[in-house]
Amino acid sequence: MFLNNKLYDAFKWVAQFLLPGLATLYFALSNVWDLPYTEQIVGTIVAFDVFLGVILGISNIQYQSAERMETRFESDSSWFNAKADVSSNVLSMDPKLYDILKWSTLIFLPACGTLYFALSGIWGFPYGEQVVGTIAAVTTFMGLMLGISTYQYNKETEIIKS
Repeated sequence: MFLNNKLYDAFKWVAQFLLPGLATLYFALSNVWDLPYTEQIVGTIVAFDVFLGVILGISNIQYQSAERMETRFESDSSWFNAKADVSSNVLSMDPKLYDILKWSTLIFLPACGTLYFALSGIWGFPYGEQVVGTIAAVTTFMGLMLGISTYQYNKETEIIKS
């Protein structure tokens, strides 16, 4: 499943910002206004976020694989080296750390939230709302940090290209 760039970017924005933000907003407002079905609604949003993260992860793996194949056949590696230099300076974030945080934000944390939500309903685990709400808040924060890092990285690479 290889998504085009516009669709990938739109899904990524939804997965990193919109869905976690929406889950966090509903979780917070439900406590303030005593809104119904907090656990169910937040759990559903997180489940959609996990699904979208899986789609993005598969698409990213396929894209990276195709890009690696292209890079092998390029004779001029100066652009690749410049790109690597910039990525290590973005928010002082190592590319490996960025990849780990991205994977955690898009796949691992939403999957854990969904799993705990499902198990709390089935087995009666305590604090289902609190755990899912906390995961949504952490995911939103991490998505924001990754978004800032990606934005700065893209601006830096545009400078190098020109």
